[in-house]
Amino acid sequence: MWSSNRFPGLWLLPALLPVVLMTLYPIGHALWTSLHEVMILFPGEPFVGLKNYQRVIGSNYFRDALRNSLVFTLLAAPSVVVLGTLIALFLRRRFFGSEVVRSVVLLPWVLPGAISAVLWVWVFHPSFGILNGILRDLGLIDASIAWLTDPQTALLAVAAAHVWTQIPFAVILMMAALSAINTETLEAAAIDCRNPLKRFRYIVFPEIKAMIVVLLVYNALTAFTSYDLVYAMTGGGPGTATTLLSFQIWRESFSMYDFGAGSAVAFIVVIISACLITAITRALPSDLFASD
Repeated sequence: MWSSNRFPGLWLLPALLPVVLMTLYPIGHALWTSLHEVMILFPGEPFVGLKNYQRVIGSNYFRDALRNSLVFTLLAAPSVVVLGTLIALFLRRRFFGSEVVRSVVLLPWVLPGAISAVLWVWVFHPSFGILNGILRDLGLIDASIAWLTDPQTALLAVAAAHVWTQIPFAVILMMAALSAINTETLEAAAIDCRNPLKRFRYIVFPEIKAMIVVLLVYNALTAFTSYDLVYAMTGGGPGTATTLLSFQIWRESFSMYDFGAGSAVAFIVVIISACLITAITRALPSDLFASD
């Protein structure tokens, strides 16, 4: 006799079935594709084993794309967490127009990636961009800087645009974490400790450290797999200055029509992402998620 008491897992089937169909199956199919030679221009899908992985790793672009992806992640993920925390702390204060400021802060989150890219392309425009104009007015530069066409600054410029798009989500989660702190504790801390840095370090930070880790891991994965903003702003250029592994997945699959190689790059990204998560969590104190 089938019953929920004997088979409690049956209650999970309605939730697990969509996960299996929409997540596990595509992942399994992509793994299968990475082990075969799948090219639209040539018939047949012969099994090639790890040949696609060897060809991808041995290619000229892979080292540049991997380095750019790691640098992009190291620039973007910590910046989003730090700026999101600072903005959340500021927005918790009551001041005239605070509700309007909160709404404006959330604006980058609702904009599509293509629109955000267009905005930042104009910000970094060498002739008409607002950034060069401000720097010239301040006397910091004499000539315009070609932010997006100079290999030395292109990746930094794209990383800045990415951080801008991700800050609102970090602000929302940090404000939720801050709102969970006991107000009486904060009031007592404000009386006992006048130094705001010490108050944050010893009172606020222990309460929100778990959320900081979650945001750090999430933004590391988001930055490492970023594609749309980079593609719309620079197309991977100049040269290979902003070519990321995620961009290379698209190039192999939809430009070269080599879906086997594209799937191989995708699984390399998955493996490196898992290593990043492991490295971040192991580098943090072991009692981070322990309840007091």
